[in-house]
Amino acid sequence: MKKTLFTLAGASVLSMGAQAEQFWADNSVSLLQGSDYAMVDSVDDKATLTTMTLEHVSGHSWGGLFFFVDRHVGEDDSASGQQFKETYGEVSPKFTLVEMDGFVKSINAAFTYEFGSTSSGFSQDNYLYGVGADFAVPGLDYFGATYYYADNEAAEADDHQLTLVYGAHFGEVIVDGYIDYSTGTEVTDAQFHFNPQITYNVGSLMGLKNKVKVGVEYSYWANKFGVKDLDDKIDEQNAFSLLLKAHL
Repeated sequence: MKKTLFTLAGASVLSMGAQAEQFWADNSVSLLQGSDYAMVDSVDDKATLTTMTLEHVSGHSWGGLFFFVDRHVGEDDSASGQQFKETYGEVSPKFTLVEMDGFVKSINAAFTYEFGSTSSGFSQDNYLYGVGADFAVPGLDYFGATYYYADNEAAEADDHQLTLVYGAHFGEVIVDGYIDYSTGTEVTDAQFHFNPQITYNVGSLMGLKNKVKVGVEYSYWANKFGVKDLDDKIDEQNAFSLLLKAHL
């Protein structure tokens, strides 16, 4: 049933894309290197990860589309004796229900498909259904809030999620990111994930038309993965990564 719904959603997006107008689009590739990532190849140790990300975001007459794919690679001498590898991605279309002038810019229907697999054999496919709004916040380039009902395959229990996205620029300095809060269930703890990026566009200094950004990404994740009965030091993530991001 889930696969059928996802197939229908994808077909709907493609169908609308054939008839609707695309206003803008941005594609990028980024490389991150950081340490102190929690619960990677062992619940007892913090890990160093190298991540390559392919990302797309676009605006359309029907709404918008965001998707990304991460490829995580751990150190060769990981605690498990094997090099940790993971592929994780999300596909997130939103559909404009109402457009407004003022503080609230639009009300949207939202959907997210999360997928991932690791070198240890773990895999997941989660489906999030929601409603959200885009806001005109002074000083910010964009700000959005979305409530999701999360149909989780691997967690054995569904939960609710609030996602905030934001972005602002100050000359060539860009600050953007997201905040996720997921409620707990009988078998999972509530989670809080704060993940901003602070970058500087060096593309203009290099005489390039497209942005090339260097900076840092910070990931604070309380109760990572929502696993119950773990010590706070194990499932709390405080990770900084160096970031290089090129817009294509």
